Amino acid sequence: MTHFVDRVPFQWDAPGALELRDLLAGVYTRSAPAEQLAKRAGVATGYINWEQPMMTVWFELMEKAANQKCLRPLLEAVTEGPDQAVADRVRELLAAQPVVEAPDRPTGPQDFAEFDDPDQLERQIFRSHTLQDVAFLRRGTELATSVCRLRVTAADGSQYHGTAFRITDDLLLTNHHVLFDGNGSAPLGVEAWFGYEAELNGRTREHQVVLCDVESAVGEPELDWAVVRSAEPLPGDALRVALPSAVHVSLNDRVYIIQHPHGGVKKLAARHNVVRHVDDTVVQYWTDTEQGSSGSPVFDERWNLVALHRRWLRVGADDEPAEFRNEGVRIERVLDGLARKRLV
Repeated sequence: MTHFVDRVPFQWDAPGALELRDLLAGVYTRSAPAEQLAKRAGVATGYINWEQPMMTVWFELMEKAANQKCLRPLLEAVTEGPDQAVADRVRELLAAQPVVEAPDRPTGPQDFAEFDDPDQLERQIFRSHTLQDVAFLRRGTELATSVCRLRVTAADGSQYHGTAFRITDDLLLTNHHVLFDGNGSAPLGVEAWFGYEAELNGRTREHQVVLCDVESAVGEPELDWAVVRSAEPLPGDALRVALPSAVHVSLNDRVYIIQHPHGGVKKLAARHNVVRHVDDTVVQYWTDTEQGSSGSPVFDERWNLVALHRRWLRVGADDEPAEFRNEGVRIERVLDGLARKRLV
């Protein structure tokens, strides 16, 4: 089968297509470097409007490059750049079997939590102070060692990426839709990448790849949680995230997510991270995530685990301004499921 980057016209509905565009637009945020790459790859750049927002620039550039059969050379030029993590991610997308975001299960209106829309005056993001004790940084750095990138080979041979975190000696927690396909079939292979991080200079640190026991994968699709056991020893410095029996999270609290967005190096989301809705099952928040962040831990301001991140959603009626939120399953509900499976 022809690789999606070699198809003409370019197919935006191909797995990995939008993820590739978002990755490039997030890295090349100015038109000049992108135009230089395009020229190096032989793209006729006069057809591109370089004055547009970069997301639109990359949309046009990828389409024009595909039509000119220059998209693959353009992406290979990206892999020759100084950012090793970006190069590695593009190579995964260029592979014969691209590593793409794990597909979410279909959802219906009944899946979205009810919420009360607050008064507009309460929507000022910086209404409350954001000062933190420096101990916040120290504890966050410690807990980041528990978070890993997952590379999953599905039952049909497709490959996906996601995020997971260590909760016991050998047990990793993530989303059900990351490990299991839409038919509920278990994965053929799972790798956990610990320490996959970047230095301030952009260089990727040496990381440890741990194979997991696919026979141990178990979970519940209704609340979208799953676990898998490692088949090899986990890194000695990888902390275990405690599973609290109860958490206290309220509207307008702030929550923080350590994740592997776009399947790339580990990152922390810590801006405009206000909780927008809480009920007995889910927590919804403005904290940023991207494809590949599914399965990440959601922490409160004291680094207590409060939820398992699973997806984004749009709230509000069709005739109202859209509000986009991210959503995680309350950790108590996950703990209930782990208890039902006798895993904790």
